Amino acid sequence: FPTVSSTYNSDEINFYQVTHLARVNTFSNDEFLWSQNREKVKRQITDVMLTEWPISKNLLCKRVLSSWNISRLGTRISYHFQTLFDELGQIPIKVGHREFFWPSADHLKGYKIYRISKNDSEKRDPDDLPAEEVANALREILSHQISLSKADLIREAGKLFGYARVGSNVEYAMLQGIEKAKEQ
Repeated sequence: FPTVSSTYNSDEINFYQVTHLARVNTFSNDEFLWSQNREKVKRQITDVMLTEWPISKNLLCKRVLSSWNISRLGTRISYHFQTLFDELGQIPIKVGHREFFWPSADHLKGYKIYRISKNDSEKRDPDDLPAEEVANALREILSHQISLSKADLIREAGKLFGYARVGSNVEYAMLQGIEKAKEQ
């Protein structure tokens, strides 16, 4: 696997599973907001959550909107999502400026894996990586490397998640993981 260093056992790798929702044929983007489509959108939200969580609120919304051929999360759509999340009883956990959905608080406490993408098209943005996953990846890296400088640890973790370069978003996500690892 090109995104995985040869020092990691590929038998133990958890790959990120992407939900592929069926396309919804519409005449207008406004149909997404129609009351008769509420249950359909809630089913889509649930399908994505069951396959991909923990998942960032942003990525969850993108997955659902993509099936409706909507590319932008505007104010009206964001508000609509929030009412649907409320109806589903889903409350995201806020970490810095990012929000993530988890199956339950128990999953959050006992979460010991990290997931990498099989290919670039399924790679998550750095902002969509839960700090818990990054912390778990960092532990894996340090179990093989023993000791690394902070910059090298960030770079190695970035490579593990498939990022060729460490930009500000990658660095921020890895630093969030370092802080989470310290907490744990």
